[in-house]
Amino acid sequence: MGVGKSTISKRLSRHLYCKVIDLDRFIESKEGISIEEMFESKGEIYFREKEEYYLNRLLAENGEKVLVLSLGGGTLISKVNQELIKEKTFCIYLKASEETQIERLSKSNRLRPNIKEFKELPTGEYEAGIKRLFEIRRAGYEYCSSLIIDVDNKSVNDMLTEIINSI
Repeated sequence: MGVGKSTISKRLSRHLYCKVIDLDRFIESKEGISIEEMFESKGEIYFREKEEYYLNRLLAENGEKVLVLSLGGGTLISKVNQELIKEKTFCIYLKASEETQIERLSKSNRLRPNIKEFKELPTGEYEAGIKRLFEIRRAGYEYCSSLIIDVDNKSVNDMLTEIINSI
């Protein structure tokens, strides 16, 4: 959430001369509906089922020798997804402090279904909601990680250098 996954994944794929797939965009293209609309009309459980299905499909059908796959912030709350990622990938966890996440998310104009409800809350409650969401997700991130990159106070180039030196 707000750690720079999209930016880093695009730049990393260019450096590695490979494809990049954003799982959320992939789901949207297959389902013909945005993630936000899916959450609103069909619910989070429906979305999470589709997320498991398409992640499994992508990993099973991947013919690329190298592929950068950018996961949604909640992908790893699923035990099924955790096992897929742990077994079949080199997972890079872009870790930001709660303060960095809150700062970036509060400035972002991008609608994220799980934090949309927090936007109307007073500052303290908004921050508490983000922290709760992060706590729910953190165990999955840590379990699946092959590499953890602390993103606080680092430039994109610093992060990319650290990743490339570690893979």
